[in-house]
Amino acid sequence: MGPILKLLTGLAAVLLLGWINYGPLGHGKLFIDSLEARARQVIAETNLTNIDVRLDRRPLRRAATLSGPADDFQRNGMGSFEGLTARVGDVRGIGHVRWADEPNRGWFMVPLLAESLLLMCAGYLLGLVLAFLFVRRKGEGRYAS
Repeated sequence: MGPILKLLTGLAAVLLLGWINYGPLGHGKLFIDSLEARARQVIAETNLTNIDVRLDRRPLRRAATLSGPADDFQRNGMGSFEGLTARVGDVRGIGHVRWADEPNRGWFMVPLLAESLLLMCAGYLLGLVLAFLFVRRKGEGRYAS
């Protein structure tokens, strides 16, 4: 087996493990559920009623959609007072916040699966670079005998 095939096999194994973690093991859904629960907790702390938050489920994305009766001040805040949009946006892990009754403005958010697989690829490539820089075959290093 050639070196390129070995590298591609390793990359395929990493991507397969990432997909299994995301899909069949359900960690992608658990992550979105935990983000949604934290966002709901932030909204509950404001004591505003009938405000709901949902994260995209088809496909899973870190984009929150707020809905409910809130005026412009409650939505966007003023000065040092943060509105609901900023408070939910400050929840660690949420990438984008919008209101259901406002236009989407062409915002595109990468699905969580794509984010996960891209990060797995980046980690795999970083490992290859580090291995190339610090692990040498016998005879290639400065201290080889």
